[in-house]
Amino acid sequence: MMLASCVPTPTVAASARNARRINRAPAAMKCVNRRSRSRVVARAESSSPDAVADNVDRAAKLLDQIIKETVEQIFVEEAVEEVIPGDDDDVKISNGAAKGEVAPKPMVDKEAVLRGVILKHLDEFDGSFLAAISAYVQVAEASGDFGLLSMLAAIREEVIAAVSGEMQPEIQVVQLVARLASKEDRLEVLRAANRGGGKAVGENVPAAKIESVENTAARLCDEMESTEHVPNWQLLYQLLLTRETCRQLHPKADDVGVYNTTVLNSSFSPSEIPVAEAAMIKELVMISDPMSRRANIMARFVECQELDESATQSNLDSGKIKLKRTSRGFKPREEVTEEDRGMDVFDIRDIRPGRFIDCVLNMRVAMQREGPEAAVMVEVLTAMYFEACDVVLEQADKGAKKYRASEKSLEEFGDSKS
Repeated sequence: MMLASCVPTPTVAASARNARRINRAPAAMKCVNRRSRSRVVARAESSSPDAVADNVDRAAKLLDQIIKETVEQIFVEEAVEEVIPGDDDDVKISNGAAKGEVAPKPMVDKEAVLRGVILKHLDEFDGSFLAAISAYVQVAEASGDFGLLSMLAAIREEVIAAVSGEMQPEIQVVQLVARLASKEDRLEVLRAANRGGGKAVGENVPAAKIESVENTAARLCDEMESTEHVPNWQLLYQLLLTRETCRQLHPKADDVGVYNTTVLNSSFSPSEIPVAEAAMIKELVMISDPMSRRANIMARFVECQELDESATQSNLDSGKIKLKRTSRGFKPREEVTEEDRGMDVFDIRDIRPGRFIDCVLNMRVAMQREGPEAAVMVEVLTAMYFEACDVVLEQADKGAKKYRASEKSLEEFGDSKS
């Protein structure tokens, strides 16, 4: 069973629509034991909160500076065109040409201005910058500031386009696959990259082995899910889509298309399953109906996302942005009682979709080692894997439709203002 849905990513290479945006813009089911949990918590807390705060502040200041420089440079160029017309116009006017015969003043290439500012600061970008843009976008959406929202979208795409040229081939392939609109196109690009690169779906695809692309997508998913709050759920689902497509094409996939080797995740040891994911898998194993099981997975993922995004918005409203690594899913919450722990109760906020899929795969590999007596469990976990993948696809598609609707409303807003 192959992943089959299609979703374009909002963060794609810069295109002609950037110009429209800027023109509208004003300025073994074994939970982690205590010893291993301590190891994970220690690693998660090793990042200095002060250092994280400094990175966030620096990214925010850089974004402010880019916006300021872009608006100022556009203003200056427009002023120059207004005050100092082109030489050809002067000649025509001096020769008595009618005003209607004088060519209209050339428009300032605002997209080129933004690109120049981005390239000027290219060496200053780090992992916090796109997170800062996402935070600003949420504020702009909440306030209805369409002009700022348009400029932020243009900045994000120009940054990705500029940085793409500096990316390793596998990163470029991940970016390309994540934004493609059909299963066939994604497969074509991945196969082209694995063959040594070339032209596919109208794009120049660099050479990158499927193993490297999968590893890169997995690492990106892991990093996003290891923060206190997922910075961009839509992007996370797009990356998960890419990761699981790669895994189903991977040389280590079995006859049914499931990655058949223990998954390595920086959040937990291969022989362990985090508390939250272990409890959720136990609940799902007890559900025999596939549709009911899938609906349960969907409900958990949706609830987790809504709670996480709500907490993120609360932090934005209070001026707090958390990008630190977290111990959630490993460290027991204080508000959970000992009685609850004995009943395998878990907090939905601890669930992460990518980590859940990794745990299902590792549990399946462990059960296969048990031999024929575990065949039924292996079958259930196989179905659970594809059900989770299907949920990821649906969530990614919902996000893409929302993005396309936002794009359309922005264009209509811009047309109404012109």
